[in-house]
Amino acid sequence: MTLTKNSWLNDNVINLYLNLIVARSQKTTLPRVYAMNTFFVPSLLKGYKNVSRWTRHVDVFKEDMILVPVHVDNVHWCMAIIDMRKNMISYYDSFNIPNPTVLNALRNFLIEQSLARKLETPLTLKDFQVQHASNVPRQTNTSDCGVFSCMFAEYITRNKSLTFSQKDMPRFRKQMKREITNGRLDQ
Repeated sequence: MTLTKNSWLNDNVINLYLNLIVARSQKTTLPRVYAMNTFFVPSLLKGYKNVSRWTRHVDVFKEDMILVPVHVDNVHWCMAIIDMRKNMISYYDSFNIPNPTVLNALRNFLIEQSLARKLETPLTLKDFQVQHASNVPRQTNTSDCGVFSCMFAEYITRNKSLTFSQKDMPRFRKQMKREITNGRLDQ
């Protein structure tokens, strides 16, 4: 596992943690959550055809939130969150670097999904707002972006304010390791 101090989180850790958030959402009154895996965005950026079958068994429009991990240039983790209740796609980056390419690709994905699902009223570009979340906790090293990204997802899906900081990362690493080992999030 790559949750030791100063180690980068890999795809497996990110996917496992997001799956724990999804599992929790199915057992609580918190928002219903679906998570894309870490390979979704690279495939989406090559065209909708590459991901059109990824959600064939899931109606994303029935979820409250969709978590989308983003691995920028294979060196930096960020988190995009589609809030279906607010028709908002937000991008969370602990280095505060906007990513309009990913935001627009996600909005276009939703439009294509609405056409594929034959929604009564298909979505248009103006139906979903996109934003780079700028007032978020910042990392001060080069190794905690994965933990920040997972915590963005954890806090937002709990409807909590992003009140953590770099100093919380060692504690979060221990917590994530325990939760992944136990197969469930601490409540």
